[in-house]
Amino acid sequence: MNPNRGIEFNLFLKKRTFFFKNKIFNSNRIFQNNNIWFIILKKNDQIGIGECNPILDKYALKNIRKFEIELKNLSKKVLFLKKTKAYYYHKYISYPSILFGLEQAFISLENKFPILYNSEFTCGKKGIAINGLMWLNSFNNKKYAIKELESKIIKGFSFIKMKINTDSFKNQYLLLKEIKKKYPFIKVRIDANGCFENIQKALYYLNQFSDLDIIDLMEQPISSGNWKCMSKICEKSELPIALDEELANINILKEKQKLLDIIKPQYITLKPSVNGGYHGSEEWIIEAIKRKIKWYISSSLESNIGINAIAQWTFIMQNKYKNWNTHGLNTGILYVKNWISPLEIKKGFIWYNPFIKWRIKTLLNKCG
Repeated sequence: MNPNRGIEFNLFLKKRTFFFKNKIFNSNRIFQNNNIWFIILKKNDQIGIGECNPILDKYALKNIRKFEIELKNLSKKVLFLKKTKAYYYHKYISYPSILFGLEQAFISLENKFPILYNSEFTCGKKGIAINGLMWLNSFNNKKYAIKELESKIIKGFSFIKMKINTDSFKNQYLLLKEIKKKYPFIKVRIDANGCFENIQKALYYLNQFSDLDIIDLMEQPISSGNWKCMSKICEKSELPIALDEELANINILKEKQKLLDIIKPQYITLKPSVNGGYHGSEEWIIEAIKRKIKWYISSSLESNIGINAIAQWTFIMQNKYKNWNTHGLNTGILYVKNWISPLEIKKGFIWYNPFIKWRIKTLLNKCG
């Protein structure tokens, strides 16, 4: 007998463009809007939703048409096989953001969207520590930058993440010097997005920032793919180094092990929509722990649906591996019209308020 007989199973794809409240800049890109695809599964009265967000996947953005074709072909395969575990489809997926979206859809179908993982987080009993975020364009005006940074401190953030490049270094250094005097308890993460040209320049700026004594770490000082150079920076830097873009599109376990063994970073930052979804990201966590490398999780400019999925999983991971680090899960506030959701940011933590209902009717329209 067919076990799926009598079960109504359907899949819909929806695309939505999200616009940023203001243009945002890192060292190598300007972001104005973001096209996000959603996988919507319906099984009888149950619903599952997954977000496929390729904005930080350079291979997807080079050929977005190919990305869309793969997503449509995968949808046909899911409807044909009617298997609701992601591992059945790994061989049909070449983009990590599609894999992550499919994982979300299946897990939330099983546990009833918007819940993917039942926990003290989804019950509203515990929050997740997150960092405030300042983009490069915040530093065009010193007074504005100080005002923005102080507003984040007033809101309860004790960790601030700052995007940097060499052009803005002087302004940022002086700003941080002032902030250190007024708020010596603040810790700052610096995200270079690979902006330094070589080892010498990277170490020069790293050591300058180290003198401030409020810098927690620097993410990705040089561009990815230069393992030997990055290894020397990690060895010689006075500040801890976190790998970010370096981890993208490395999906084979032996390659992950090799990278960590050669570079020996102090931290890795994980983005499920770039690092192979839940499964691929947890592989990185396991290998990092074996080598006493610290880790934290970040979003990739997802909508609230994607951040909801990342936050719920982050809470599970930090409990499972006893890691109480500060994560980067607040980028949903950057959009003009994000989904109204139970996610709330209070006093430097992200919370899930179970008494607030999701408003996603427009996403579910014409989905049967």
